[in-house]
Formats: sequence, C-alpha cells, structure tokens
Amino acid sequence: MQVAVQMEFKVDRRELLGALIRRVAEQFRQVAVEPNIVASFADGPSGITTSAVDRALKKYPHLTPLQCDDAPSAGMPSVRRLTKRDESHAFAIEDVLRLADGVPRSLPFHEVAVQFRHADFGHSVHNASGPSPALGITIHDSWWVNGRRRTLSALYSVDADVTSKTLPDPPSSIRAILAHFGKPRSSRQFLLKSSVATTPNEAHPSAVTNDRATIAPIIAKYRTGMRSLIERLKLPHDLPPENEARHMNRGGSGPLKPALVDAFSSRGFDCHGGSGLFTLQRRTTDNHVVELKLDVGTWSRSVTAMFRVRGPEFNAALELPVTARAQGRQYPIGDVENWERVVANIATIVDELERTFVKEIAAAVDRAPQWFNPGR
Repeated sequence: MQVAVQMEFKVDRRELLGALIRRVAEQFRQVAVEPNIVASFADGPSGITTSAVDRALKKYPHLTPLQCDDAPSAGMPSVRRLTKRDESHAFAIEDVLRLADGVPRSLPFHEVAVQFRHADFGHSVHNASGPSPALGITIHDSWWVNGRRRTLSALYSVDADVTSKTLPDPPSSIRAILAHFGKPRSSRQFLLKSSVATTPNEAHPSAVTNDRATIAPIIAKYRTGMRSLIERLKLPHDLPPENEARHMNRGGSGPLKPALVDAFSSRGFDCHGGSGLFTLQRRTTDNHVVELKLDVGTWSRSVTAMFRVRGPEFNAALELPVTARAQGRQYPIGDVENWERVVANIATIVDELERTFVKEIAAAVDRAPQWFNPGR
C-alpha cells in the first residue's frame, strides 16, 4: 500500500525568504538531484492597493508570460499571481530568487509558495481523506495578522506493508535532504487512494479497507443524537448558555493546560499544546488513535471541542458541546475555576463516547498497522 509521510520543520522567521530557498536548493545540488521547481507569487484579495505583481513586472518584464489572474483551484476566487502555468512557461530558479529577495519590503506579495519536486519523493499523491499537497519540499510564506507566517514542509510516499512495525525509509537522496532540516516539528501519515489492499502479504489481505463508508452511519447517528446524549448524561456542571457565560466570565485569565493534564492523563491521554490549540491523544489496542482537539483561540479565549477516532483511511469526528444549554460552537473559557468546570464536563462526555462511539467504530473497521501515526 502507498502511504504518504508529511513532515513540518522548524523555520526561523528572521532568515530571509531568499536565503531559505537557496539553502533548500543547495541540498538538492549536494545529492545531485535536479528538482522541478513550481512557484507562485500572489497578490492579496481585491481592494489592496499595492500590487507586488505590478512591481515585479515593472522590474522584470520578461516574467510577463507567467502572469495569471484566475482561480488557483475550483471554488476559490481569482488571484493575480506569477506562476508556472505549463511546460512552455518555465519559472527559473534565478527568477524565483530575485522575487524572493524582494519579499516582503520591495515586493510585498501576499502569498508565496515554492515547491521542489522530484521522482525520488515517490508516486503521485491522492489522499484517501481529501486534497493533498504536492510531493517534495514546500516553502510557504504569507501575510498573517501579526506579520509574515512561514512553513517548511516535506511530503514523500513509500510502499508500506501493513504487517510491518515501521514504515520503510525514503530513498537515500531524500533522507540526506531531510536530514539537513533537523528533527521535524510534526509528522503525519495518510493512506493514498490507490493503495487499499495492495500488500503482497496474502496472509493479511485487506487489512485496511474502505472504512469511511462503513462508519458513516455510526457517525451520523452520534451527530444527530449528541444533544440527547448530553442531556442523558447529567453533566457534573450545569453551565449557562454562551451569552450568559460570556457576561459572567468577562476578563478571565489563567493557564489552561494543567486542568487538561489533571483530567485526562489518568484516562491514558497525552496533551500537546500549540498556538491556541490543545491536542490530546491515546492509542487503542487496535492501533487507532482517539483524539480530543480543543481550539481555545489566540484572542477569543473560547473553546471549541472536537472528538475523533482516527485510522489510516478514516477520521470519525464529532463536535462536542460543553453544556446541555450550549447554542453555538464556541464556549467562553473564563478564569481557571470556570475552565475546570468546562473540562470536567468534556471529560464526562469523552468517557461516554469511549464506552459507546469508540467501541462501535472499532467493531466496524479493521486493525490499523503498528506504524500508523496520523500526527496532530
């Protein structure tokens, strides 16, 4: 079966964008791999007066054939940008570097994406659960509310055996390139559409099947019945509706992670925090991953709770209200004392879903391989 491995690496925002692109290009040169470079330098939404595309074309008129003003993909608005449209319009690395060296001051592109592709990264990727980025190394840089936001990621695919404990390594050339970037900040795996039941080990046929169709009725049942489930549970704290809670808990502050660790470590969950996000996970005996993801906001100080059971080809997700009187998705966190009440309610709901929902999903699908890791 074909499995894609996606890694995200730490980047220093103080490093100039052009310097980062040069550093990646140098790693390909050192292993004698000639990448296919795909780049996009885009203006922002309509209404922004400064056009980096106009500035770039005035400075480098030979880039005019790379100009586009259409939707990058179906369902998206038109975006004016410089990009490689087809094989007749090459985007030379020298031009990519000239534009990148002007970001963000002289050429304030709203969004920049530069991809280094090569066949050594594996077969074409089609995520069984949805759209996927391109194979290779991708640098992404864009404006965000507090300045520029940048990511450096890698995506490769390997031919995996469901009976193995670990995934095979990528080719030595790709390993050497990835080693330069250090330990990944995060890593995840996903199954490719064409890879179901292709393992050569006939003793374990179809170890991963089309589980999404099998579990769809289970997910629908719990989504439509969530309100009655909450009412039946008699949660430990009768929290008020959102508007009332927001008025009562205005100005609340304090740490959030301690209450989560106290409540869920004894339930077998680890707890990892990010920017406005907490992800709690545990692994089942069938190698599925039970996950509680709490979006606590970076400014709103409100919580949105998602509960998931994840396998190689499925992601069974439920949104959790924190009170029977909830009217929306986000619930005000308030101070530490109120947060502890919210966490106690969530823990009670999770206990019930572990007893029911998780077991029903496990009974409907196959075991996951030991190497399965959906990331966070």
